Amino acid sequence: MNQKSMQITVDCYCPLCELDKLPDNCTTIHGHIQMGLESTMPPFEIIEYKLQNVTTIFGCITIANSGFTTLSILSNLETIQYSQTGNSSTCSSYGNIITIAKNSLLRRLYFTSLKKVIVSKKSEYGIYLVDNPSLCLTENELEQFMETEKFYAPHIRICDPTRNYCRLDNFDFFDETNIPTGCQVLTDSLVLNGTKNINETDFQSRCASRVKNFMRLNDIEQIMGSIIVFESDVVSLRFPNLWRIYNYQPDLPVIFLQDNPYLADIELSNLSSIPYFGKYPDVLFAFSNPLLTQLSLDTCENLYKLGQITIGEMADSICDNSTSSVLPNQDQSQNHTTATSSEFIVETGKGGSNSTTLSSVGKVSYQEIRKKFNLDMSILKAGRHLTIRRTT
Repeated sequence: MNQKSMQITVDCYCPLCELDKLPDNCTTIHGHIQMGLESTMPPFEIIEYKLQNVTTIFGCITIANSGFTTLSILSNLETIQYSQTGNSSTCSSYGNIITIAKNSLLRRLYFTSLKKVIVSKKSEYGIYLVDNPSLCLTENELEQFMETEKFYAPHIRICDPTRNYCRLDNFDFFDETNIPTGCQVLTDSLVLNGTKNINETDFQSRCASRVKNFMRLNDIEQIMGSIIVFESDVVSLRFPNLWRIYNYQPDLPVIFLQDNPYLADIELSNLSSIPYFGKYPDVLFAFSNPLLTQLSLDTCENLYKLGQITIGEMADSICDNSTSSVLPNQDQSQNHTTATSSEFIVETGKGGSNSTTLSSVGKVSYQEIRKKFNLDMSILKAGRHLTIRRTT
């Protein structure tokens, strides 16, 4: 037997843990850990010693404004589960299970043992990495975190990448103007809103001094975020090599297409993985795209395998002629609903904003949706969520 398998479980309880007062042999902590912030931390050697045997935490971890360069002090942590131990407000204003934010010196995490991040309805995000300018993740760490729910790390740097990961220093969303040449992985959502006078060639091609022509979307293999196209003049969206989307916008479907009068073509023929959907089962929510009347066989097949397709108006039969052999043993109607049979329910969200929940009950017309709701494309300061907000 190795030393780890022989280790005796020791439960330690502290609603808001003072690390220097923890017993020396804790393996499980029931409570919240905060390091940095305005708290007074004990010396690093004491923190390292107190946490060296910890494998499980019921609570949350917040590390912000610290002087840490690595977080190897948590290298033995295997499982963390959100729990409102004691005063729930001590889980920080972020409301996440693991929050690592505003650590200017932090370079690496070294969460080498972390296997489970167990979220709850009350937790905003599972792992939340924001504003750590020197931090990078290895590709293995990224894969590890993308196996958890509610992972959020927009524009994260990748250590020694083997692919072309594209990030923006201004932490904006990607759009038709800022996708660099040769992108294979977008590290945040692709948002097209109010895009005018763009046809398929203009949007998908990148011209350098009108000599080079590059199909910007062709090389994209992964998107860490959503695809949001709203009130645009985009004609075609083709992602021939896109195989994975991890939804960073849990308040919206993975692919959200609405009010695009000229959109007639979508290609997602290789999409095969959506590790995290968010609140909705929809892989595609499309409404009021009058020219989008048919999807290719490959695209329909892939979307049906991944989740629900919600469409409306003229597109009710968008996959009917393409997918007769796609799901021979499954009722396709279970994966195919119309947007006119959906109801938007307003809930008060963070910061007083009104986010929405989508349920397949009731009936609401397109005119009612347009009258009551508008897609807010602004970046919300506390979390950068895209939400649908009530208009006055």
